[in-house]
Amino acid sequence: MIQLDRRQMLAAVAAAAAGPALARQQVARGPLRQDAVQALIERYVAQGSVPGAVVALVEPGRARPMFASAGVTAFGGSQKATPDTLWRIYSMSKPITGMAVMQRVATGELQLDQPIATILPEFGQMRVAIDASRGLESRPAARPITVRHLLTHTAGFSYAINGNGPLEKEYKRLGIQPGSVPAFLQPGDGALADVQVMAAALAGLPLAHDPGTTWKYSVSLDVAGALLERLTGQTLDEVIQRQLLGPLGMADTGFWAKDKARLAANYLWTPPGGTRPLDKPIPISAMEKDGFTTRPTLLSGGGGMVGSARDYARFAQMLLNGGDYAGKTIMPRSIARLAMSNLMPPGVFFDGSNGFGAGGRVTLFDTRGAGKGPGSPAATYGWGGAAGTLFMVDQVRQFAVVLMLQTMGDSRLPRDTDLAAALAVDAAGR
Repeated sequence: MIQLDRRQMLAAVAAAAAGPALARQQVARGPLRQDAVQALIERYVAQGSVPGAVVALVEPGRARPMFASAGVTAFGGSQKATPDTLWRIYSMSKPITGMAVMQRVATGELQLDQPIATILPEFGQMRVAIDASRGLESRPAARPITVRHLLTHTAGFSYAINGNGPLEKEYKRLGIQPGSVPAFLQPGDGALADVQVMAAALAGLPLAHDPGTTWKYSVSLDVAGALLERLTGQTLDEVIQRQLLGPLGMADTGFWAKDKARLAANYLWTPPGGTRPLDKPIPISAMEKDGFTTRPTLLSGGGGMVGSARDYARFAQMLLNGGDYAGKTIMPRSIARLAMSNLMPPGVFFDGSNGFGAGGRVTLFDTRGAGKGPGSPAATYGWGGAAGTLFMVDQVRQFAVVLMLQTMGDSRLPRDTDLAAALAVDAAGR
């Protein structure tokens, strides 16, 4: 069986990081360029990068998203990609889980700087690896892990896809993985556990860094899922359904596809162990077996969800509206704004100069005109998924965008730059 190389998964996850939030001074802009976005995804289909793609463009107020669709759901297939096609959103699950946590901050049941050990006592005596690249020898952690740390990847956890050091090897041995598909496990990996067993296993391992000191992409949003389960006495799918999916009418979003016929095929463009893209991609869908089509053992709040462009546009609409959707308050405005602002501990940055909010990157500076692509203004919040999906909420120019496609390891597809260029929405043409 073809196995997905961990480096490729990590590259896909890293490339998926979309844009986030801080300053909120709104600027005048022109109309959203639905025609340019349509032309972009049609070009992706015509050049054979993907069989199909869908984009949702969202503006403030009443939910009236504009959709652009192109192509089909599988190479060689005939089923058209539509706003109701289902896609593996992988790490675009993180903002959903992050907002579910922030809803509990709004009710006072959680606080950002509350130690998670008050809910998950197994994390009460954490230790930190002295040198995680060499071994698991450890010392006591300098401070407790907090809710804030979980939301911003500063808890000190790692990911099995972050390398093959001693700590990552233990993650693999114990089945602590970044997703919920057993077919992606490799020889020697432990079986996937449910999220509570995963949390218990993590609590018995040292951290890679002291909490609050370093941004490190990790299973922290999966631990946030375990926190929500323990807090509410419900399973994570029940929590998210009750708090977000149900109130937003996101009937097609969840931890597995309820309608298998609408699930798009996923493709890997770089061969396992290789670095150069293939002429013809490998269909990952065939490797997954029942992945994403039956209820998984691991309800991965960090990377295990499936959804449609129509559904995710509802989530984006709610955030763009400051927590409101269709006349209902899903989150108080102050909490929605807080969730899309920089929640990082002082002095800690993502990617050198960005912040991080509740499960998504936050741009701290206006990078338009900086000479490295179109850039984005400050106060842009969002994240992406390992299969090329992307979402962002631009709080300055007041729009949101959701991109759905399924391709992994295609370094030739400059998705972020292309999409930003297509969305030339400033009044000044930027």
